[in-house]
Amino acid sequence: MRRVQPELTPELMKHFTDVRNIASHEAFPVATFRKLVEQTAKLSFKNKDYLIFYRGQSEDYKNKAQKSTFYPSIYRGEYLTKEDLRKRFIDLKTKGEVLSQLFQDHNIDGHTEITRREQLQYSVLQHYEVCPTPYLDITQSLRVACSFATMDKTKKHVYVYAFGLPYITNRISTNSEHDLINIRLLSICPPAALRPYFQEGYLVGTDNITDKYESKSELDFNNRLFAKFIIPNNNNFWGSGFSPIPKEALQPQKDPVYELCKSIKEQNTGNLIY
Repeated sequence: MRRVQPELTPELMKHFTDVRNIASHEAFPVATFRKLVEQTAKLSFKNKDYLIFYRGQSEDYKNKAQKSTFYPSIYRGEYLTKEDLRKRFIDLKTKGEVLSQLFQDHNIDGHTEITRREQLQYSVLQHYEVCPTPYLDITQSLRVACSFATMDKTKKHVYVYAFGLPYITNRISTNSEHDLINIRLLSICPPAALRPYFQEGYLVGTDNITDKYESKSELDFNNRLFAKFIIPNNNNFWGSGFSPIPKEALQPQKDPVYELCKSIKEQNTGNLIY
């Protein structure tokens, strides 16, 4: 995956002294949602060649080199072997086929397209947390990212990340120069799958999805990291006029796709441990 170098504001430049290695820095503190919007607006304006996407997390996960790390779930695991990865891909393909058949059996809108497109099968499995996939969840909505980050009320501070990605051209945009695929879920997911719509979700991964690679670091999206922010996990962060999106809206469970995915997750398709 191609590494990019963001153009930062003077304020962020003082904090992230090495712009090619932002993942190694501590997160930039921001006190309120309004201030965060102002920071990301400046970041977006200065990087016109890229679209800014966001991801919210309750923790800043780091690798052995103490860099923030963002692997798609199928590649996660400190001691992941090639055989383990191969089994994960087999399990993913099997569950994708089961999902496709269930869509047909229940005559859910979009069942024809989901049968034809593995990317769509994997997208649904990802968003309903059925099994690991080669995609990473991101959003263009800063409010969605902050809502996910602050969902865990046990953390005093949480994190929001900004990534710079190529402009998208289609529902499924492939950029061979950057070795990236970006899936706009709002354009491709069946309407019965409510989660991607509430989350304004996108999924991003490497173009050539495979269980074979020369270096695992190629799959880490810290190569696309433009900034990372640490925010307080309390109501003062949102202030007046702003509020988080409730968990029951971000992760609605009363939809037919949720029930189908729940049944797939409960099936034994390989006895795999993630």
